[in-house]
Amino acid sequence: MGGLQKYIASIPKTEIHLHIEACVTSDSYRELMDKYDIPHDAKTNSLTDFSNIGSLASMLESFWFVQSFFREPEDFLYVVDDVIKYAQKNNIYYIEGFASPSMVLNRGMISFEQMFSTLVSGFDKAEKKTGVDVRLIVDVSRSFGPENAMKNLDLTVDFAKRDKSKRVIGIGLGGQEIGHPCRDYKEVFAKARKAGLHTVAHAGEEVGPESVWEAVDLLRAERVGHGTSASQDPSLIERLAKDRIPLEICPTSNVITKKYVSEMADHPIRRFFDEGVVATVNTDDPVLFSVELNEEYERVASALGFSRDEILLLVKNNLMSTFLSDSEKNVHWKRVQKAVGRL
Repeated sequence: MGGLQKYIASIPKTEIHLHIEACVTSDSYRELMDKYDIPHDAKTNSLTDFSNIGSLASMLESFWFVQSFFREPEDFLYVVDDVIKYAQKNNIYYIEGFASPSMVLNRGMISFEQMFSTLVSGFDKAEKKTGVDVRLIVDVSRSFGPENAMKNLDLTVDFAKRDKSKRVIGIGLGGQEIGHPCRDYKEVFAKARKAGLHTVAHAGEEVGPESVWEAVDLLRAERVGHGTSASQDPSLIERLAKDRIPLEICPTSNVITKKYVSEMADHPIRRFFDEGVVATVNTDDPVLFSVELNEEYERVASALGFSRDEILLLVKNNLMSTFLSDSEKNVHWKRVQKAVGRL
């Protein structure tokens, strides 16, 4: 392990844009396939080695297909186990991860209550054992329209009221951005805020800066997922920096889906950071994109010239952009500084 790799690996981290189902390994999916006698044919083999991802559309196809392997509530314990293993491998102590119920509910085999009760119970036990704290953001999903999103919100609000561990903390707007503008979900987000839930939205991943403007002005999202196309609008960059609205940036994901950037050296995270935007580093879908959080930091450092001090500032941005309390953030930042001081 080189000096930069060792430095990055040694820093305790948070991650705030992570689809938890995309932490499940190919081995785990194959165990589920065996459990339900799903044939290992050309289609399933190509999807479970995740080598054919080349756009957001193909990523969603793979994501939805492997979700069909979850057919009993206890199957979500594979998600818990693989998320925790991923976190430990990358020195991540805190995650705010998306969980996506739409396809699961549409199949009619598992209820919202069963899915999230299993996840919450699993992560409760895992935190006591490992110290890794995973909070959940329900992806209400734009791919299935506003009515489905409102249904997911109502289920989330009801569950959150009874969630004694307070592990379900908010909603997010993910899914297919093209053809599903943020403005269509204004009522969903307003109702979520009124219910006391945090709100975040994918925007600017596939659509121009107008999508980010809508996420900020109409949805009043507390964070913006990706936000890549904001680089096309200097006034939007100025607004994001002025109002300290974090961008949940997923560099490798953006390069692989190829909409606004095809080479890491051209990724706008460097510009965002230099112009004062709260840029954070995340993986999006680690297994689907064959990348882990330590590697993301290594890649932006190597390709975009982030120094060690700047890497540490990116790590700090992630922590300060979480929905933890200020006192919790301060405790964790001291923990990070102590770890760096030992290097």
